[in-house]
Amino acid sequence: MVKAWHEVRKRAATLVTPGKQGRRPSWRPRPAALRHPSVVAVLVWLVSAPLSAVVPSVIGLDPFRQTGADVPLVLGGFTAAAVAGLALWRRSAAVTGAAAGLFASWTVLLLRTAWQGTPFPAEGLYGDTGRLAAMATRYTVTSASTDGIVASVPSEYPPLYPWLIGKAAVILDVEAWRLLAPAAIITVSASIVVGFMLWSRLTSPGAALVISALGLVVFGDPTKAYEVLALAIAVPLLLMTVASPARGRLHWLAAGLIGGLLALTYYAYLAFAVLGILALVWLTWRAEPHRRAYAWYLCRIVAVMLVVTSWYVIPYAWAMLRGGRQVGDMFQSSLISMNPFPFVEITPLGMAQLVGVVGLLWLRRSVWWAPPLLAIVLGTYGYYLIGLARYVTTTHTGLLYYAIPLISACLLAAAVLTVVHAGPALARHAGTPFPAGTWVALVGIVLISAGYAYWHANMPGVLWAASATGGGRLDFAAGEVSNHKAAHAHNQPFPDGGRPRFASAAAGDHDWPWFPVEPVRQAVEGTLGRGARPGTLSYDEQLFAVLPWRGYIGVDRNASYGPARWDDRYAELTRLSKITDPTAFAQASAHTRFGPIDVFALHREKTGLVWRPLRLPTVLRFQPRQFDPKAFVLVETLPENTVVAIRRR
Repeated sequence: MVKAWHEVRKRAATLVTPGKQGRRPSWRPRPAALRHPSVVAVLVWLVSAPLSAVVPSVIGLDPFRQTGADVPLVLGGFTAAAVAGLALWRRSAAVTGAAAGLFASWTVLLLRTAWQGTPFPAEGLYGDTGRLAAMATRYTVTSASTDGIVASVPSEYPPLYPWLIGKAAVILDVEAWRLLAPAAIITVSASIVVGFMLWSRLTSPGAALVISALGLVVFGDPTKAYEVLALAIAVPLLLMTVASPARGRLHWLAAGLIGGLLALTYYAYLAFAVLGILALVWLTWRAEPHRRAYAWYLCRIVAVMLVVTSWYVIPYAWAMLRGGRQVGDMFQSSLISMNPFPFVEITPLGMAQLVGVVGLLWLRRSVWWAPPLLAIVLGTYGYYLIGLARYVTTTHTGLLYYAIPLISACLLAAAVLTVVHAGPALARHAGTPFPAGTWVALVGIVLISAGYAYWHANMPGVLWAASATGGGRLDFAAGEVSNHKAAHAHNQPFPDGGRPRFASAAAGDHDWPWFPVEPVRQAVEGTLGRGARPGTLSYDEQLFAVLPWRGYIGVDRNASYGPARWDDRYAELTRLSKITDPTAFAQASAHTRFGPIDVFALHREKTGLVWRPLRLPTVLRFQPRQFDPKAFVLVETLPENTVVAIRRR
């Protein structure tokens, strides 16, 4: 037994860490995985994000007072100072991971402050956000891919994000539109953590943190949070799969699953870069020592992506083959003529991207990441040029202006990687090493600058007038108080006509119009019964953002999707509006080419009951006499000059 005891002590002595001989060995388990920066980032985020979410409501912040709007800056500043001090005291990748988690949580604090007092996200339930709410609402009653307004056709827009919101609404038993704001906040915040995790596999944790934070400056619109997340994933995913990263490629199954989920969330970045991806595949294949293995690796990734996206891609492709026509990319946006070369702008962001351009050209033959990033940038410019030529000949844009953020993201990533690669070499060449803490200072400056830019872009007001009670209130006398959509969240009417807490401050001299969703619902259910989901023609799409009714056509042609066949449906409506005989009208509206219209929600004007499409000069007018009392219940007492005709059972 004595011999066995000495043997145990002898083995224990060998467990002493090299370089620390003489210390007593620790018998406590210290799993290295818990100290990995990505794991630390996730854990810190999971703990601190919920705390950040409750601060604005606990304190009772008013985002329309300067003292309330500045709270995220104050708390963020103290947190940045504390983390910087910790990083200087203890040089550890785990500290960088904690910084990533805290920065992500700070975005939760910022957006919760900006939207404090309202359940709506930026933009309210208008425009793209309203159509996103309609998709989420539709997925509370179905799981199949479907259009948000025209329920009888599959979705053209990537469905995963609204699908998850709709299913969460069912589980939590709340209206889907009430979850849009929490979903946007969580998704924007998660984009920092996810981007950090992916980039940490390609470069140092500090560089990964800077690249992830700058992503919000490139494109961080919370009304399109799923696009923010997709941009954070797309670039590092391509580098980890199609290219030849120094640390090895991602496993094909993981790459296929992530790529499939990315396509279901927002596939456009893959489409914008497709020319560059194909070029990169060719160049990598030529340089690959095991070409067949590389080709088989890519084939397996594509196969997994096809399986993951099949429930969305197959119905959409079938619907387009049966007469679908894409019109959603015909919106005449001013962004079409925006500067496509952001690296020539004399701004800090422009200069940083110029560093990225120089780095890609300078290092394209010496570092592994430069050729794939350069291929993505050039391929995206190829898409942009082709899209511009297509636009001037067909008026279809292919959403070419949304490709610029992908270019900016690649150039900023290249700028960071260039500094990390060339900085130490330049210091050695100059014979003057960087002072201790230089990298901590640089990372801190970037995070603070990115955070302030994001704060400025998302607070509901940025022009303040001095207040006698301290702080400031929005200065409406100075003109436009907001250069973004955040104020809309506070001015969006509720379905019953009420307004959020700070609506008066958000509105100034203008109240956003109310579409009486709740009165319309009560009128329809009074005739058709509780829970009815009739085929509906509505002059305002907000109806479908709140209720899972089956829309006949969207109001905005340029926001309609190919499978819905907007032009054909509009032709049917035009034909109906010209039928003056009540009996014939009732029969025709019950048997259109695209199914029955059971509810007409029209706007009363001097010339009749109007349905007006956006951005088109034409107006469809109906008359009360067209709705035969034997076939329809006509309700003309609703607010906001809304008239509803309900088909009798």
